[in-house]
Amino acid sequence: MFHRFILRKPFLRLSTLAATCLGVSLGYSSALQANQGSTPQAKPSFNYDAYTRSVEQVQLQEMKALIQDSKALNTLTTAACHAEARANHEPLSQWPALPSLQKKWLDTTEQWQRLQVFPLGPNNDVTVRLNISFWPDKKNLVERKARGLLQQGESAELKQGGIALQGLTASEYLLFDPKHLKTSTPSATCHLLTQITHQSEENANALLTRWKKSDFLVDWHDAALGNETFASTTQATGYLLSSLAETLESIAKNKIYKPFRLNDEKALPNPYLAENWRSNQSLQNLVTNFDQISHYYLGLTVSQPSEKKTVTVNGPDQLLRHLGFAEEADAIVAQLDNSQQTLNQLVVLGSSAYLSQEGKTLANQLHQNIKQLEQALRKPLPHFNLTQRFNSADGD
Repeated sequence: MFHRFILRKPFLRLSTLAATCLGVSLGYSSALQANQGSTPQAKPSFNYDAYTRSVEQVQLQEMKALIQDSKALNTLTTAACHAEARANHEPLSQWPALPSLQKKWLDTTEQWQRLQVFPLGPNNDVTVRLNISFWPDKKNLVERKARGLLQQGESAELKQGGIALQGLTASEYLLFDPKHLKTSTPSATCHLLTQITHQSEENANALLTRWKKSDFLVDWHDAALGNETFASTTQATGYLLSSLAETLESIAKNKIYKPFRLNDEKALPNPYLAENWRSNQSLQNLVTNFDQISHYYLGLTVSQPSEKKTVTVNGPDQLLRHLGFAEEADAIVAQLDNSQQTLNQLVVLGSSAYLSQEGKTLANQLHQNIKQLEQALRKPLPHFNLTQRFNSADGD
């Protein structure tokens, strides 16, 4: 899914939705204007240690937040599926607990979307990600597997459903699928739902355990000293820039090109290919993804407990300027702004975006914007001394 690199030896690191609904960009253009002028700008400083620590801290915070949300969803599900609920044969759509379960599922999924875009480290493994959320689901395996287990009633065991039923996409089907909500009941659904939310909590905990034990974390933390993975903090940052470009490539392909059927000018979009079509969250996923990617480039906000405040730490944008590549940094900021403005327009359409030619036209523009942003991120990579080896998505 992402490029891997041979790294050379050492040389002798929800306000967004409100802004979207108002059609307001996230301020990338103002950042660009601040770095433009009629006279050459002095090179800004760059705090290498603060940068690597900020990435570590944000990843830790995001994983702990996912664990908290997953645990809350599991706890709420267990409480909702008490003995009385298991005897409830009314349509699932009339279940009093359903709205609160749906809300907590949405919170958990939004948190996963923040983590999803970080392209480095052990949690980038395809199987790990499919355990959290089984998508793309080209053959509708989630529904087929879920229906098979639902027919088994109280004797159903989650492991029989395989990887398709391990995480959030499976619970989305049980909590949001229009047909399932009309035809199933709490009595028929609770046994499987409680198993899935329990597994989701286990999956979230496994992310953090895997991260803490990984060689990647050690190498990232000590990048300034040089090691087998990173020759320097500068090279580690280049690795992140390159991998963010790979993330954008995946987003453009799977979240925009395919569901909007951009390969066929005359075809209408296919909403069933979107990431979370049952919960109508596919466009909001893009908002969350893009917001997080922009922070990884412009700088991450981290807490300073000793001073009881938060600060935004310099990111790759400032490193490029520090190294004397302000023109390339400006190009990236400009493409961030262009992409954000188009995404704002697309999100305003809501679910109708997947049902109209207007939505497809905007999606096509967003696809082009993101491809240009991807190219802008790749342009400065030669400065970081990376050598491309292979694309792990080859042969898919």
